[in-house]
Amino acid sequence: MKLATRSLLAVSLVLGGCAKKDDVVVETSDRVHVTDADIDKDPVALLPGGAVGITRVDVPQVFRSQFGPRLLSAVNARIPLPPSAGFDPQRDLSALYVGVYSMEGANSAGVAVGTFNPSAIDAAADGTTITPLGAPLVKTNYTGRTIYVSRNVGFAVLTANTVVFGDETGIRRVLDRVSEGRAKHEVPAWIDGVLTTPNAALALAFDFTGQAPVESLVKTLPFLSGVKTARALGNFEAPGMNFVGSLTYPDAQTAQTAAASILNINQMVSSYGFLMSLAGIGNPIQKLDATAVGSDAQFALSLQANAVQWALGQLIDRLSAPQTAVPAQSSTQSLQSGSHP
Repeated sequence: MKLATRSLLAVSLVLGGCAKKDDVVVETSDRVHVTDADIDKDPVALLPGGAVGITRVDVPQVFRSQFGPRLLSAVNARIPLPPSAGFDPQRDLSALYVGVYSMEGANSAGVAVGTFNPSAIDAAADGTTITPLGAPLVKTNYTGRTIYVSRNVGFAVLTANTVVFGDETGIRRVLDRVSEGRAKHEVPAWIDGVLTTPNAALALAFDFTGQAPVESLVKTLPFLSGVKTARALGNFEAPGMNFVGSLTYPDAQTAQTAAASILNINQMVSSYGFLMSLAGIGNPIQKLDATAVGSDAQFALSLQANAVQWALGQLIDRLSAPQTAVPAQSSTQSLQSGSHP
């Protein structure tokens, strides 16, 4: 196991003890005006509170990996911007922060950090130029800011370095927080400990204390039954993709049962070996370790590169834009007719 992977594993064992004092971007008792500097200072503070999970993606590290070209293809297949906007995700994106607010359906808000050209983006939203999604980029106004949308994929440019994206509710909740001076850091310290872990291409933190994983997911992955929190770090080193992390349960016995269930995944996947061999990937799991430490089930997972490449190919196929153009009116319908959050 390479040094970076060992470092990620070591970090995962102490994530629960990591702490960071909540940073308030805007004190609502002092002022309600949010400056560009306020917005750019803390992307996580822009995300609405009460997230079930938050994921951070180190975009340059991801694009530099062996899977970079395929991942870039997946991004380009869903980017709601025409070339005239002057945006190159490989060149201009630094990080993504995505908050998930419901385990039952699509309810998310994300913040993209990088370099953007607001004037070029606004000019590209002419209602006629087709984006890779097969629809034009059009715009509407909310809280004095412009929301851009193409085929129901929406975003709003907050500054030259910060863009908010997500579904209709997510975007509007972020814009409400900014306009009302409520953009403050509202995540627990342990989540900060995960998201700020250095050198991790992916950092994921989920808190299920207020909302358990959906039943269908638990049936597929029994070790999620009773889980309270989950954290994981990932990289793209050999043999392909690696994750380390921990799942926290109400007691040690449940954690031991979960660790055993995690180890059973390898056997379950192996039972589909014939079908996977037809796809040319074999068993995707190179290594899977799990052990119970107190009320935590700690794990380390390594996936084969060819399996990751195959999965990315499937993702690209699913994300491929339709060939028929969509009128501008239908692209903006949901944002314009949606109810106020």
